[in-house]
Amino acid sequence: MKKLLGFKRMAFLIMMTLAIFAGGCSLNKIEEPTDTVDATQNPFEKNKPQTTVLGSIGHGFINRQLDVNGRVLPLEYNGGELKIEYSVRASGTAKNVGFFIFVDGKAQPYKLDESDSPYLYMHLLELKDDDKDTPFTFVFTPVTGKQGDTLQLSITSLYNPSFIPDMKATSSYGGYQTTLEAGRPLIFNQDAESVDFAPYSQQGGLNHVQLSTEPMTQELLDKHSIVETVDMDKLDKNVYGGLYMDGAMRQDHFQIQKSGTLHVTFKLFGHPGMRYRTTFYINHRALAAEDGVSFETELTKGNIAVIDADIDLEKLEDFSTFYVVSVPINANDFPDDVVVLMKTPSLLLYR
Repeated sequence: MKKLLGFKRMAFLIMMTLAIFAGGCSLNKIEEPTDTVDATQNPFEKNKPQTTVLGSIGHGFINRQLDVNGRVLPLEYNGGELKIEYSVRASGTAKNVGFFIFVDGKAQPYKLDESDSPYLYMHLLELKDDDKDTPFTFVFTPVTGKQGDTLQLSITSLYNPSFIPDMKATSSYGGYQTTLEAGRPLIFNQDAESVDFAPYSQQGGLNHVQLSTEPMTQELLDKHSIVETVDMDKLDKNVYGGLYMDGAMRQDHFQIQKSGTLHVTFKLFGHPGMRYRTTFYINHRALAAEDGVSFETELTKGNIAVIDADIDLEKLEDFSTFYVVSVPINANDFPDDVVVLMKTPSLLLYR
């Protein structure tokens, strides 16, 4: 986690890099794939350990402006559509990549390059060549921001977003659809223009959204004590989350009905004082409720922040990728702590 934060802070100076391994990921180095892997196969199936490096990815801002001390200056918004010149380099299966944008933790729809490109919450790219810089431009009107604000802009990649299990050869996303984040401050020299972003989300995707808190339990701590023991002391500096379907924590797949509703619960807990904005996604499209797309919660000591919602099953496809992304919005209040964007493991909803 600390390595990720290090890259987050260095994103202004160097291209961020991610080496993707079977069963996990590392931010230490870039390695070439050692053999050919069929992108339609899931190399992360449980009980099938692999050591092959599947690919690598790096991305970052280009044409950055520097101050007199050589530090990268913030981006500036001066009205209309903001254009951000960007570049990505990848190899192996990482050449299939998608990007999220968040402004102050709020999910941001955007266009790519051409004026006729549609506004989407995620655009998918299929890069042609290994380890070749591919420049492009993000284009969008910010979803939030007032004159005088300085807000954090997050650009986050999703590895191999096109993959989806078929419940025959594969039943899990495994190490696919992990994230890599770059960030930069955005100064608003005028208010963000008013734009109706409703058409770009899945309207009515979330119903009966409720935000609440509940006391921390030892049972929940035990559930998260997999790699290391999670106790109350760990919660002072770290943040944990979990996704529940009809009351049960799920991480791989969940069978749904053709009609009715599915009750989903997202629980976030840990570092007291941290504030997050959380967005729910189906097939990489943000789900919208009456109150909006991204929901703000604040973590408090000894408590769990809970977001409950219902999903209309008739609006889902037979195979759907479902996950939740939580973005910290006051990380600068805790400069000595590791505070990063969190995404739940992708979950297959299938009939």
